[in-house]
Amino acid sequence: MSSGIHRKRLACVECTRRKVKCDKILPCRNCARKGTQCTRPRERDSPNPSVGQPEGRAERAILARPSTDALGIIERLQTRISQLEYALREANESIIRSRSSEVDTQLHGASFSSTESIAVERSPISVQHSAHTESDATPKEVEDAATILEFLAWGRRKDPTYQDEIVRRNNLNHSPGDVPAEDEWEDIRMPGRSAAALCQALLPMKHKVYQLAKYHCECLLWYHGAFHAATFLQELDEFYDKKDGQVEGSGVNLQWISFLFAVLTGSMACAPSTTAQAWGFRGRERDTLSKRWMKASIACLHQADYMANHSIYSVEAIACLTISAHMLGHSNGFSVLLASAVRIAQGIGLHQLDTDDDHQSVTSVKQEIGRRIWCQLCIQDWFSIPFSESYLIHRSCFTTETPQNCDDDLNTLSDDQPTVTGYSRLFYKIAALMPDLQDDVTSCNTLYTRYEKVLKYDRRLRTLATQHLPSYLQNIPLDPSWPCYVPWARRSLAISSAHKVIMIHRKFLSLSFVNPMFEFTRKTCVAASRTIIKEQKEATRNGGPILWIHQAFSVTASICSISRYRIASLLSIGS
Repeated sequence: MSSGIHRKRLACVECTRRKVKCDKILPCRNCARKGTQCTRPRERDSPNPSVGQPEGRAERAILARPSTDALGIIERLQTRISQLEYALREANESIIRSRSSEVDTQLHGASFSSTESIAVERSPISVQHSAHTESDATPKEVEDAATILEFLAWGRRKDPTYQDEIVRRNNLNHSPGDVPAEDEWEDIRMPGRSAAALCQALLPMKHKVYQLAKYHCECLLWYHGAFHAATFLQELDEFYDKKDGQVEGSGVNLQWISFLFAVLTGSMACAPSTTAQAWGFRGRERDTLSKRWMKASIACLHQADYMANHSIYSVEAIACLTISAHMLGHSNGFSVLLASAVRIAQGIGLHQLDTDDDHQSVTSVKQEIGRRIWCQLCIQDWFSIPFSESYLIHRSCFTTETPQNCDDDLNTLSDDQPTVTGYSRLFYKIAALMPDLQDDVTSCNTLYTRYEKVLKYDRRLRTLATQHLPSYLQNIPLDPSWPCYVPWARRSLAISSAHKVIMIHRKFLSLSFVNPMFEFTRKTCVAASRTIIKEQKEATRNGGPILWIHQAFSVTASICSISRYRIASLLSIGS
């Protein structure tokens, strides 16, 4: 019965070696779960030598041709998932080793009571094992453990050496970047196609553009305050009245088109599902458009050569992308865009708007727009300090004041009156604490003096969040005349303020779970994490916009809670 014909082996090499059932998909489910490379057996491994190699190649080509694209996408996604799972597993193991090592080193010190020492001695984690892993986890890694995990959840890495290790172990030629999208926009690199042509195809009907634009102005602009709504809507009218809504028309500024798509992206990504459905965007189309609109915004910037041709529109576009970039998995790319926006803003003088020499050369509206943009850039830069332990904007190097507490009419109101700039004005004051904290902590030489600085800025933050809080953001009955965003701003303030408390204490968060000297940090961070989780649950019920902080800061709160129970379990094992 040896006719020279045999069944092609579709089971992968790894499943065949382990003698387990293979689902015969490349990559198979077993290899994908384990994160191992999934390959098919070569033709020379065939049990029947009568089958020629050229025929085998032809057969493989025929079998692979219908699903080449799908298999490529699946393989890229599976590789990315395996990288993230491996990175998170390595980070978790590093934290456990570091904390257990620290517990052992303090075993005979005066920090623990005798009862706690006995509990640690009964732990199965041996002193020899802790000593063996001390070289793998430096003190800096221990103190930044919570931050590293939080950044991993956002798709970013904190320590460059840690990043290089992932590159080496996964045989990559570059560091892992943002989370790749299923609908990655490859068309921009097609020959003969321009960003303007593709943006034209992505632009919805005129009335839908206005729906999205007005939603952003009414329900999202209060959060970042990065543009002047009346000016933007006037420019939108000119785009349709004078340019007939044609992106490829003569005289159309691609940097303004980028700004337009940034506004549309924010509305589509942040609007509740019921609102998006009312606009006519449902399910998968909504997800696809929000991702591709962001790609379109960035593509327009590059085609307009925004790094050489500085414009206020490119800075506005990047500042507006703040509200959607993290939600869409582009934290890495946005951090680079933010840095470029700072340099462009400095290049066009947004950091010196209130210098006496230039005051008369800028109209009041343009000056106010510049203040709003610069305020947002400062906030984003200073709140990004935990990522790189550095910042770009120094407070002594600019003269631009904070925006006025006003709406589109530019009539200045008291701080107790809600305006589209009120939230940004308050958060500018909170963000300004972060570079001062960074400078003071890095100038200290002992753990004790660094902790004193942390407690100092903790008090300053609490003072800002209580005594200097505008009345409309306090826990008082809502006034019917107030804008619709006031209750959303209250909840956002509670979540963000709690997160900033954790940010101030982050260097001592890991130590606080094993050293009673830092008990205040432990209690403070646990209470802040509870506040974040509580407010996040309420935010999903009030019909307001879905802000990226609702998801991202919940990760921080969860890490604090997990750290608490993990250390508590280590201390209680064997007691």
